[in-house]
Amino acid sequence: MAGKSSTAKKTLSVSAVTAGKAVSIQQTAVTKSLHALLSESYALMLLTHHYHWNVEGPHFISLHTLFEQQYTELFAAVDIIAERIRALGAPAFPEGYGAMLQSASVAGDGKSAGKGLTGAEAARAMVKHLIKAHEAVISAAKKARKAAENAGDDESVDLTVQRVTLHQKNVWMLKSILA
Repeated sequence: MAGKSSTAKKTLSVSAVTAGKAVSIQQTAVTKSLHALLSESYALMLLTHHYHWNVEGPHFISLHTLFEQQYTELFAAVDIIAERIRALGAPAFPEGYGAMLQSASVAGDGKSAGKGLTGAEAARAMVKHLIKAHEAVISAAKKARKAAENAGDDESVDLTVQRVTLHQKNVWMLKSILA
C-alpha cells in the first residue's frame, strides 16, 4: 500500500561479537537482563532455603513447608533461566556463583532479618524479608520482559511473564501470613 507509513517497530541490526559469535545488541540486552533475573532468583532461592532451615515459632510447620515449596520451585526456575541464556548464545555467569550473588540486590545470607529476635518475631522478620526479595525478582523479571519485548524474543517474554506471575502469587501468600 503505497503512501501509507509503516507503524511496525524497526529493530536494531547493529551486531556485537560475543564468544566469537555475532549477536544483536537487542539480544545482548535480553541476556544481560536475564542474567540479572538469574542472579536475583538464585539469591532468593538461597535465602528461602536458609529460612527453611532456621524458622521457629508457632507457625513452624506451615512456614517450613511453604519455604521448602518456594525454594524447590526456585531451584527449577534458575535452571530454566540459565538454559534460556545459553539458548540465546551467551554463557550463564561464567565468572561463577560468587559473581552471580554479588550482582544480586537480594541479601543472600539472611542473617540480618530477625537478628536479635526469636520464635514468632524472627519468623515474621523472615517473611517480611522474603517479600522484599520476591519484589526484587519481580522487578528484574519485568525489566527482562521489556528487553525481550523490544527484541521480539517471544520465548523470553513467556519465561518472564511466568516468573512475574509466580512471584506475585508468592508475595500475596507471604503478605497474607502477616495479616
